[in-house]
This record gives sequence, C-alpha cells and structure tokens, in this order.
Amino acid sequence: MALASVFFCIAGCLVKSGSYIGANKLTFFRFVIGLGLIATAAMAGRAKLVFVNKKLLLLRGLTGGTAVFITLLCITKLGLGKGMVMINSYPIFGSIISAIFLKEKLRLFNIWAILTAMVGIYFIAYEKQQGFSLLVFGRYELLAVFGAVLAGFAVTIIRKLHDTDSSLAIYFSQCLVGMWLLIGPALSSKEAVDFKGIFLLLGLGTSITIGQLLMTEGFKYVPVKTGSLLMMLETVLCYIAGVAIFSEPLTWSCLLGSVLVIGACASVLLRRKLDH
Repeated sequence: MALASVFFCIAGCLVKSGSYIGANKLTFFRFVIGLGLIATAAMAGRAKLVFVNKKLLLLRGLTGGTAVFITLLCITKLGLGKGMVMINSYPIFGSIISAIFLKEKLRLFNIWAILTAMVGIYFIAYEKQQGFSLLVFGRYELLAVFGAVLAGFAVTIIRKLHDTDSSLAIYFSQCLVGMWLLIGPALSSKEAVDFKGIFLLLGLGTSITIGQLLMTEGFKYVPVKTGSLLMMLETVLCYIAGVAIFSEPLTWSCLLGSVLVIGACASVLLRRKLDH
C-alpha cells in the first residue's frame, strides 16, 4: 500500500506536468496503456484473466473509472496538493460505505475522525474566500468531494470482489470500462499531444498501472478502512511535491485543512493498531 502511494504520487506529478494535454486525453490514455500492459502480460502467459462476478466488476469499472477522471481533472484545475488532499479524503467515505455494505465496524472514535476530516475539507476550500462564509465550495471543490465518495465506493467494491476475482481482473475491468467512458470526449478534445506529451502519457499509464495493481492486491489482505488510510501517504507526498516542485501556494487555511484531513485518517489507523 505504501509503495502504491509512491507510484500514485509520481503519476500525480506527471498529470500536473501534462495539464496542457487535457483531463480527457490524460485519463483515456491512462486506461489504454493500463489495458495494453495487462493484455501483453496475459498474452505472454505471465497473467491469467478470469472474470467471475461480472456485474460487480462492471460497477467497479464505472465508479473507479469516473473517480479517476475526476481526480485528474481536479489536479489540473485545483493543483496537485489541494486536489489530491480533497480526493484522498475517500477513506472517510470508504469507512462509512464499508460499514453499511460490508458490515465493518465503525466506532465512535471513527465518527469523530470523520467529522474532523469534514472540517478539514471545508478549510481547504475556504482559502478562496476573503471573509468567513459557509459557501466556500466552487464547482471543482464540489466535484473533488463527489470523486472522493465514488472512490470510497470503488475501494469497498474492490474489497468485496477479492472474494471471487483476482487483482488483475479487477484492475482490467476499471481500465476497460474507463476507456469506453472517455473514448468520445478524448477523441473530440482539441488539445494536441506533442513529443513530450507522449512520454508523459507513457509514464502516467505505467506508474498508475503499477500503483493500482499494488493497491488492489493490498486490499486483498486488509480491511477497506485500514488500506485506505495507509494510502494517505500519497496525500502527504503530493502536497509536498505540489509546493516543492510546482511552487503551488501554501495558505494557512489549506495547510490547516490538510493537517486535519490527514491527521484524522492517520489517527483511525493508529487507533486500530492499538486496539489489536
């Protein structure tokens, strides 16, 4: 899970660098390259693709594919640090969803952590305002929260799918469904892909494929809540990269909100370790 976070951070940096290509093309080629890598491994006899729970695989593809597009779009519009912190609040929603559908325990401490993270999300969005206001969410901030909810559904479905399907089949379904979701918007978008863009797309597809396979395999062994919280390392790395590499602004409200979100998620993980 930790290693997956590193590869996702690399992918985030590549998305930020390739913002000029457009989120539609970035997401489409990310899925196409992922499909190509897995299909090549299957044809070479290095991997075996068997699809068992087809309905749940389709649902995983729809939720995960949409969440990936929203993630890449929010990185290009909100910045690497802010966009990833908001999207990676998904452990909060994943904890709630898994408690409902997978009957995983949601304790009072977890509820307090969820509320803390919600306050953190508010402060991250608050930086755009000149004075105090409850209406701080622009369309991309709201879209990022919606993407986090979808990602929470996706990781819950991954956890359930491991009862029947392999990590490769689960990831392949996301790439396949995601490709068909984005093929129209990607082909109709006017942004050009130059020589530099080709390498960015190849690097993006490869790094995300490695990260997704590591993450999907990880959810085979840990509950949704634990696995999602381990992935919070990606948020920290992306925030640091956004400030250090891309000179993104570091405001007090965004920093406070990020600390609250990351701290709330990390505290739930720490509490679980202490309980065991």
